[in-house]
Amino acid sequence: MSETKHAQAASETPDRSPRQRSVSEIALLVTIALTALHLVDHVLRADARGWQILHVATPFGLAALLALRRPWLRLVLAFLLLAGLQVTHMFLETPDDQYNTWATGTSRLLHAIGTPNLLGISSPALGVASVVVALTASAAFALTLVLLAGEVHTLRRSARTVATVVLVLILLADAVYLWALTATGRSEVARAIVWQDSDVLDYRRLPARTIHRRLPALPLSRGPEPSPPLTVTADGGRRDLDDFLRDTGTTAFIAIKGNVIRTERYFNGYRRDSVVASFSTAKPFVSTLVGIAIAEHRIHSVDDPVTRYLPELARRGAGFGRITLRHLLTMSSGLAQQDPYYSLDLRAEALANTRIIGPPGTRFDYNNINTVLLGLVLERVTGGPVSAYLEDKVWGPLGMEADAAWSMDSSASGLEQMQAGLSGRAVDFAKLGLLYLHKGSWQGRTLVPPAWVEESTRADTVTDPASQFQYNWWMRPDLPGDYWSRGNHGQWIYVSPGQDAVLVRYGVEDGYHDWPTVLAQLARRL
Repeated sequence: MSETKHAQAASETPDRSPRQRSVSEIALLVTIALTALHLVDHVLRADARGWQILHVATPFGLAALLALRRPWLRLVLAFLLLAGLQVTHMFLETPDDQYNTWATGTSRLLHAIGTPNLLGISSPALGVASVVVALTASAAFALTLVLLAGEVHTLRRSARTVATVVLVLILLADAVYLWALTATGRSEVARAIVWQDSDVLDYRRLPARTIHRRLPALPLSRGPEPSPPLTVTADGGRRDLDDFLRDTGTTAFIAIKGNVIRTERYFNGYRRDSVVASFSTAKPFVSTLVGIAIAEHRIHSVDDPVTRYLPELARRGAGFGRITLRHLLTMSSGLAQQDPYYSLDLRAEALANTRIIGPPGTRFDYNNINTVLLGLVLERVTGGPVSAYLEDKVWGPLGMEADAAWSMDSSASGLEQMQAGLSGRAVDFAKLGLLYLHKGSWQGRTLVPPAWVEESTRADTVTDPASQFQYNWWMRPDLPGDYWSRGNHGQWIYVSPGQDAVLVRYGVEDGYHDWPTVLAQLARRL
């Protein structure tokens, strides 16, 4: 019996020398120090959510490894902690987020946008240090994993090789990420690695042209709050408006009736002077400029072929000559899907990489490349940046309260992100809705032809295949007369002519599945 117990004990005892143990423990101590330093950094950034628990657990979990004597337990625990840390840094709290929280002074994580760090400073140097600590910690962690794998005498050589491969891959990934951080201005791959999916702070990352306001600004007047206080009927229940907006990730909400602001609310760290990102609520600004260019005879007609203004497309094939500006405005061009959101050269995307996959005018297919082509047409016919044309014809005359910015694909190319890149104050975006509500007139001056406003917002299938979409405005049969613009992550400009109302909702996420119905309710209750 004693011999059996002795054999079992021997099988559970690591086959390692004191030197091996010493090296592993030194690696553990270094990793503990780095992860503890990363935890301190995390606390100072003040933008953690659920994964803060993981960062607290990591150094203590590693410290527990020093007390454990069973090598398999040490190895498994180390692997689980490393996997959790890597997933967090890849998808929840990227090095780009870590850097920008220090560099800009406030968090860019969606759940904590605008939250200042505890030191109350903006420091790119601390941002770099934060990233270096996080990446070094992951590399030290992986090295520790390899050393722990070497302690297990029953571990097959192939499994030890796997642990070594993990180390190499993490080191390689860290190196690639560091390269990508320095290359977002010249590589779409780098942008995809660092920026990943789009978010409402992308305007901070990209170069942009300023759209200047024109003094004096013409702020909207304020009226009394609706009485009784507004509520929302959603998912079968009635809720307080503020609670609903806060819980759905709203950052800005403005309700206007008869040119008077009746309700104006800001949430989740946003204020009246905060910048919001438009995403696709930039598209009706583009279609508005097309209508103005037609009124100024810069563009002859919406039924002109796009090749009249972009002859490069004609040289690529006769089929492009059958695509009209109307087809681009109504998303029925027959072009293949392209969403070049992080493109460094939107001109090349639109002029060289577009493909025709069907006859124009027969099928609605929401496609961002259509709006990019319209932007190129505007650039050609005006002889300058589209942002300058917007400033001269819309932003200035409407008396916007603040400057706006239009993100560009890159400094080298210099083309605005027509499909998404406009950013400014929510109250200024509301004025586009008011301009359309008043059939293109503002303070006695016609800025947009009334016929263009009517043509842009009617539910009609005579000239195009979709009743729910016209010139970059949406509508729905069950909400007759109302129309709206909607952007990714829950951006809305809603116009209700029957209620003489405009409502604007901007947010960090969609937050609710049927905003048109909610906004229509609120328009009736103002």
